[in-house]
Amino acid sequence: MIEVKHVMKSFNGQQVLSDINHQFENGKVNLIIGQFGQGKSVLAKCIVGLYEVDEGQVLFDGRNFTDMERFERSQIREEIGMLFQGVA
Repeated sequence: MIEVKHVMKSFNGQQVLSDINHQFENGKVNLIIGQFGQGKSVLAKCIVGLYEVDEGQVLFDGRNFTDMERFERSQIREEIGMLFQGVA
């Protein structure tokens, strides 16, 4: 299970994610949907560690990804897949 707790992210003073909380359960289809510019891709990139969260935690099966060293993160990334959307 992947869990995000109180995740916040901003760029150049622009708040993109504010206090995001959600559990993505194993064995279920999990979606991140919303309008253009609402932070869906930013959230996905925070989950996989392409962006560092400003505040909050990302947990993989209870393991705190946000506090891990590079080597530990690389081990978890072996369990992750991410497909980027092509330009429509």
